[in-house]
Amino acid sequence: MRAYLFNLASMAFNNHFFFKGINSDPNVTSSPSSDLVAEINRHFTSLSTLRATFLATAEAMFGPGFVWLVQLDDTNARPFRILTTYLAGSPLSAAHYRQQSQDLNTHNPDSYPAVNPVGAFGAAAKQPPKPAKPLGGIDVIPLLCVNTWEHAWLHDYGVGGKRRYLAAWWDKINWDLVRDGAKLSPRSQRGEFRY
Repeated sequence: MRAYLFNLASMAFNNHFFFKGINSDPNVTSSPSSDLVAEINRHFTSLSTLRATFLATAEAMFGPGFVWLVQLDDTNARPFRILTTYLAGSPLSAAHYRQQSQDLNTHNPDSYPAVNPVGAFGAAAKQPPKPAKPLGGIDVIPLLCVNTWEHAWLHDYGVGGKRRYLAAWWDKINWDLVRDGAKLSPRSQRGEFRY
C-alpha cells in the first residue's frame, strides 16, 4: 500500500513540477538570465551544450519517466547535473528508502543498520553515527524537468515525434523558475566567470 501511495505522490510532484516549468504566456519569450547562463556555462560549457545533452538524454530514454536538471546540494561547488528517473521515480533523496529484499518503507536511517550489518566491525564501526541518507540518495535541488511518458507527446507529435516534442518544450522553459530554484555561486551573480 505504501508503494502505491508513493507512486501516486511522486507522479503528482513530478507532473506538477513539469507543468510549473513551462512558460505558458505566448507573449513572453523566456530565456535564462545572465547569472544563470554563467552557472550553466560553468557546468556544461554552454547553454547549447546543456540543450543538446538534455534533449539527447530525454530522447534516448526508453520507456516512461522524467529527465531533470538538478543541482547537487551536498557539496560546496553545487554542480548542475542531468538526472533521469523512470516511471514514478523521484529526484528527492528522501524518497529512496526502497530496496528489495527488505521493505525499506518500514525502515528509517536509524533502524536500517539492524537490517544491514555491513561495517559493524572494525575501526569504522567505532565512529559516531551520522545521519544516514537513503541508499543511493544524494541531496539535489530539482530545477527543471521534462515528462517523457508517451502520453505527453504521442498524441500531438506522433510515433516518431518525440524529438520535436522535446524541442518545442525546450523553447517554452520558464527560466525564471529555474533561476529562482538554483543556488547560484556569488561569482556567477556578479558575472565574474572567465574562460
